[in-house]
Amino acid sequence: MDIIQSLILGAVQGVTEFLPISSSGHLVLFQKLFGLKEPPIFFDTLIHFATLLAIVFYLRKEIWSIVLGLNKKENQRLIGLIILATIPAVFVGFLFKEKIEGAFDSLNLLVFTFLLTALILAVTKFFENGQKGLEKLGWIGALLIGLFQAVAILPGVSRSGSTISAGLFTGLKRDEAFKFSFLLAIPVILGAMILQLFNFSWGNLNGGFFANFAGFLTAVTFGFLSLKILERITVKGKLHYFAYYCLVLAITILFI
Repeated sequence: MDIIQSLILGAVQGVTEFLPISSSGHLVLFQKLFGLKEPPIFFDTLIHFATLLAIVFYLRKEIWSIVLGLNKKENQRLIGLIILATIPAVFVGFLFKEKIEGAFDSLNLLVFTFLLTALILAVTKFFENGQKGLEKLGWIGALLIGLFQAVAILPGVSRSGSTISAGLFTGLKRDEAFKFSFLLAIPVILGAMILQLFNFSWGNLNGGFFANFAGFLTAVTFGFLSLKILERITVKGKLHYFAYYCLVLAITILFI
């Protein structure tokens, strides 16, 4: 992987991590187009960490409010909901680790998973803006969102699209579903980064330090911009527009 490929992959990650079209699915697709024989797993994790930084900066006021108010019951409850919703992804990640990593080498799987993302997003068209804030999100609702996030471990299933949609299905307001989706992303992405570091070696950089760092920077930049776009789209109730894109992409992959 050279610097140009890294810059492109970083930009793809930054744009698609937050727009509901699956960053992992696009990375697999572009890696195939670039002829990379082995998916650069460490690079994938590194640029996910870059987008994590974008989330933390974007939601800095909300995160800081939670940190300063840890003694408040509503914040303790919110943290509990985040932990509960994180458990399914952790369970699936540990139990099916090898199979999941193998899935990043399959274009055939992408056809199915992009279609699944399209279906999830299409359903949101039939849900009006909910009435519940995060203070009224129940444990069952949080677990449902967590299950959607666990499915999104597969490349081609959008994490943001799945969790925001699940939030809407539970009756959350659109802006609250957006907020919970990305608060929920923090422990999952951070956990994936930590696990990858246990197996770190300089050989895993796949292209060297500068190529990886270039992708990291583009992922942070494009990630922040994509968050702004997605929040506006979510609040306006237009998530289902991306279902058409995922449908067209799935059909296109059939001919690659």
